Amino acid sequence: MFHWSTQKDHWLFKGEEDLERLRAAANSAYCEKHAKAAAEKGVQMLSSAEERLLCQYFIKKLLEFCNVFEPRVPRSAVATAAAYFKRFYLNTSAMEYSPRQIFFCCVYLAFKIDEYVVSVDQFGNTITPDLRQDVVQYVLSHELLLLKRLKFHLTIHTPFRPMEGFLIDIKTRTPDIPNPDQLRPAAEAFLERSLASDVPLLYPPSQIALAALRHGCSHTKISIDGYILSVLFKSEDSEKADSIMDTLEKIEEMVLQTVLPDGESVRHIEKKMMKCRVEELSPPKRY
Repeated sequence: MFHWSTQKDHWLFKGEEDLERLRAAANSAYCEKHAKAAAEKGVQMLSSAEERLLCQYFIKKLLEFCNVFEPRVPRSAVATAAAYFKRFYLNTSAMEYSPRQIFFCCVYLAFKIDEYVVSVDQFGNTITPDLRQDVVQYVLSHELLLLKRLKFHLTIHTPFRPMEGFLIDIKTRTPDIPNPDQLRPAAEAFLERSLASDVPLLYPPSQIALAALRHGCSHTKISIDGYILSVLFKSEDSEKADSIMDTLEKIEEMVLQTVLPDGESVRHIEKKMMKCRVEELSPPKRY
């Protein structure tokens, strides 16, 4: 289904340069639109790099927030929320809509799409009482905005299902690999970590799942390289097979190199951002 999806057609990019170009364009568009008001008020706009750091911090908060619900939020819903958040800030400046508020919108929408049933009251009860009413009101009033910025492309194909498929296939077609379920703990942790990286915007879910299983091998004495080369890509020439292995290594490298900032390192950026908001630059106008 992924190969006929809006995810493949609209939200899978060729390289990290494409992502940086989109984020820089969103930043530049906002800065140019409000340059006059910012100059009059002496406000310094955020750079694209500062916006990126801020978004990285709040996707960490998004993942942490999903852990407070009972029963446990399905991994597919968490991955969907993370995907919405990343897509939103590809074409939107953090100065226009604060990541501190938008991540709640992404989570609530993902819960509905993934059929994890949580009423708005239950959702609000997980938020501290002093913020509860404002957050719930914001979520309800900005849902349509989020849908529009996502182009109403709401189905997210995650790597968790293909990983299960590969494990079943390994058991079925590669009996010489003992107990492949040994790979699961490290592979699942890798996939959860990948949600905060740009990997889901650059690679198909199946390749991310394979990279996760290869990463799981580093915690055991198992190797699945033979399965990949001799079973999955048996009919491919050596150049294609080498390319696949290079891709899996690149995915693993990107995920492991993704470092999420702590609150202290972004606190000054968020304070700076609050001065860049439309309502601060032009009080009579409301976004």
